[in-house]
Amino acid sequence: MTHIKSVDDLFVHELQDLYSAESQLVTALPLMAAAATAPELRQGFEKHLEETRTQLQRVDQALVTVGHKPSNETCKGMHGLIEEGSDLLKHVERGPVLDAALIDAGRKVEHYEIVAYRGALARAHDLGQSAVASLLEMNLQEEELTDHRLQQLSQGMMPFSGPGSDPRDDGSEVIVRQS
Repeated sequence: MTHIKSVDDLFVHELQDLYSAESQLVTALPLMAAAATAPELRQGFEKHLEETRTQLQRVDQALVTVGHKPSNETCKGMHGLIEEGSDLLKHVERGPVLDAALIDAGRKVEHYEIVAYRGALARAHDLGQSAVASLLEMNLQEEELTDHRLQQLSQGMMPFSGPGSDPRDDGSEVIVRQS
């Protein structure tokens, strides 16, 4: 990591880190989509892959706007989250339980990105970088929407296997697929 001496340096580092994070996701999302058994989850990952490609372009544009380019450094936070997700793919039986694990892994990634985008966005405003702030705001909104969609999928898909009655049961009839 290069030495960060100023808020400007920190901002560039944050943008480069976001670029690395989005680049890693472009590689990971097809694997997540392929592992998903629920069609709506697979489609969600595929849709987010296209969004992620666009987000990557926006971060690249933000870097160009501030006179920098992506670095060769890997976003370690995203690397760790993807590695954790890869382990799940190896150890969780394919089916509804893996789908639930994929949703949780996806939400962890989204939360990481949301926090990173919020920090970079605040810095963009502090530095008067309104064009960059607009790009980051679009990415942030998409990340928040993806997290919301994953949460909705989670509530609709995960089978309850705890003791007693399902605490999510609101009295309406729900049919849970059993594998």
